[in-house]
This record gives sequence, structure tokens and C-alpha cells, in this order.
Amino acid sequence: MLLTYGEVGQNARVAARLYAERNRDRRHPGPNVVIQLVNRGNEDGNLIPRLHRGQGHGIVGRPDNDENGRDEQRVIDYVLNDPETSIRRMVETLHISYHFIQRVLSRERLHAFHYRRVQGLQPEDYPTRLAFCQAMLRLIGEDPMLLQRILFTDESTFGRDGTFNMCNNHHYSRENPHIGPIDFPIRLESVFYSNFLLNTLPNLLLNVGVHEIDIVFQQDGAPAHNARKTQAILDRRCPQRWIGTRRADSKQLMAWPPRSPDLAPLDFFYWGAIKT
Repeated sequence: MLLTYGEVGQNARVAARLYAERNRDRRHPGPNVVIQLVNRGNEDGNLIPRLHRGQGHGIVGRPDNDENGRDEQRVIDYVLNDPETSIRRMVETLHISYHFIQRVLSRERLHAFHYRRVQGLQPEDYPTRLAFCQAMLRLIGEDPMLLQRILFTDESTFGRDGTFNMCNNHHYSRENPHIGPIDFPIRLESVFYSNFLLNTLPNLLLNVGVHEIDIVFQQDGAPAHNARKTQAILDRRCPQRWIGTRRADSKQLMAWPPRSPDLAPLDFFYWGAIKT
């Protein structure tokens, strides 16, 4: 029956009909029976209904792992000893069903965090990062509430399954309240970004009861952020209240160091949490 199910592209209704045509002298299961059989095999590797196990029926497939605490511990031990393993590798090594391992990992809150590409630091980046941190500490000494007023921003490309796709998202966030995430085109042009700063961001701030004059706006060194028009808008709307890449004649509070997304709080938790 399972072979027929696979042969017809995993269509239970067609599989039941074809099985009946080929086996006229046998009982003819309906589509629901086929689905139950497939689910039973996927869940614990045993095709025999639970009510009939241990009643003289031969064992088909793997043992009943759901009732075996030792297999649960084997799964946990395997992951702890080899955190970079995969479920398929555990299936092959431990001879335990895929879905059983999934349930154990979920119950133990062992989640697969995907590696992602990040920006590599250059030797010349270290002095600028140190200078930024020293300047930030000095400013916090003058204004202890500074960090609470910074509107940190960051961008990331991701899909719902944790893989990278062609949907670019920017997230503009304060500790409380949150703004965004905002969907931007994958190729963010300065004209689009300038329009966002002029027309969209002020309304988003008002929607959460925050006035533009009360925030310090932070952005990184993305090309659209570095455009002269973009920085002119920030000079005009947020004089001495914005952080970004250095320009000699800009009216920014301080310069944001290149290749340093890890200095913004979003990099520590938010992206990893929503990509997992």
C-alpha cells in the first residue's frame, strides 16, 4: 500500500483506488486508512496500530520510540555532543524516526540556529570602534537617558523558513514602543529612503506617541544612508541628533563605525529570534 502511495505522488485517494484495482482479492482500504498508515509510520516508525501491538503481530519498522525514554536520552546526548548535527544524520546513526527526534528536540527547546553571513572587520576598523564606544560612554555620562532615546535601526534579508530570499526588511525599534518592521525594496535607493525619512517616519513616531525632537536617529553605512540628500535631511530635521557614517560638514551627534552591526541591540537578539 505504501509503495502504491509513493508511486502515485503521495495522493491517498488515487493510491486507494489503484491498490483496489491491483488487489481485487484483498480488503480495499479507503483514502483515510492510507493516510493513517503513512502518519503512523512517520510518527514512530511502526506501521502496526497501537491497539494491536504486543498481541502476536510481527514488528514492522522501528520500535515504538514514543514509549522508550532511553531513546529520548540518546537523542539529547547526541545533540549535546555534536551541536552541529542534523536530524537526518541522527536518524541514520540512532535508527530512530525523524518525527520522534523532532518532537524530542522541540520538547527540550533545542532549536536549530542557522549560521548567517556577517561583515568582516578590517584592521582599520578597531580604532574607530573603540573611539565610538568611548564617545558613547562620555555622552551617557552627560545624559544617562541617551540610550533610551536612540532609535536604533538595522536591515536584514530573510525568509519565513530562515533562508535568505529577495525580501528586504528594515526594522526601526525602540525598547518600548516598537516601530516596524518596514518593508523596503531589495535595492534601496536614496530617493525612496529620503521619502521615508520625510513622510513616513514622522507619522510612525506619532502613531506610538513619540515626537521626532525627542529621539536620536541611528543608521549604518548602507549606500542609501550615505547619500548627500539623505544626510542633508537628517541635518535639517535632527541637528546633533543623528548617528551615521561621517561626513565632514554634517551636523551629526557622532559617527557610526563601519561594519559594526553588532554595536546595535537588534543584532544581539531580534534577527536571530525571528529567523529561527
